[in-house]
Formats: sequence, structure tokens, C-alpha cells
Amino acid sequence: MKRLLFIFFMMVSTVMVMNAQSGLEINSIFNGKYATDPNVTETIISGKNKFLKKHKLNVLATFKGPASSYRSIVERMVLADASKSIGKSVRYKDGRLYFGLFILKPIVSNNVRMNRYLYYLDNSNHKNPSVLVVYLEGTLNEQQVSDFIQSLTSKSK
Repeated sequence: MKRLLFIFFMMVSTVMVMNAQSGLEINSIFNGKYATDPNVTETIISGKNKFLKKHKLNVLATFKGPASSYRSIVERMVLADASKSIGKSVRYKDGRLYFGLFILKPIVSNNVRMNRYLYYLDNSNHKNPSVLVVYLEGTLNEQQVSDFIQSLTSKSK
């Protein structure tokens, strides 16, 4: 019975995350397609969770993979979604997207406005070259997103 409940909650969580990202190109990197690659880290957190609540989030999805394998795939998806953003902060390096924080069109969930953000970082010039994508959805503002991303990236060094 516990196993059945666990599977049910996992399915509900997956549907919630996919609905939040519906219409976004990056949705395809958060569906487990690349999770079998041992060099990829994919994290999806949704639902009632203390960590999410503390950071004013209802969805957090992250993808990190080797730049050599995923940069061109992920960058193309991010740029497609970025073209529909309502605000952005970007940096290009050597003709490629190096950094991007994109404000996506908000959605309304349970009569609450949910802000959506997409963060991209290309670390291909570092010791362990990688690309990082973070999708955030919640009531947090742009400054809170920047602070949150900074805390995430400082912990991963």
C-alpha cells in the first residue's frame, strides 16, 4: 500500500511540474530523458515541501550536465524560451550564451500569481565543464531569485 501511495504521489508531482513548464522548450530536459546519463544531475521538487516554502517556491527544477554533450541541446531550448521572456539579464561570451536569467510570463495557480524564472549558466571554461539550467516558479521576486541562485551555485563549487 505504501508503495502504491508513493507511486501515486510521484505521478502527481510529475504532472504538476510538467503543467508548470508546459509550453516551454526546457520541459523536455526535465522529463527524465537524460537522467540515465551518469554525468547528468536532474532534480525536480514540487508540492508541499519545507524547502520550497522557505524560498517562496512551488516548483524547482534543475539540470546539470557536461557541456561537451549538452551545451548545444540545452542552449537551443533556453534561447527558444528566452525569446518569449518578459525580462532578462544575459551575458554572451565568444558568441555563445554564457549566462541568462529570464523572467517568464507568470501563471495563475489557485488564484495566486506565480512568477516563473529560467536561469542558464555555461561553465564550459571551468575545470569540470558543464551547463546548468534552473527553472523556478513561485511568489518570489527577481532579487530573491538572484539571491537563491547565488546560494545554489556557491554550494555546488
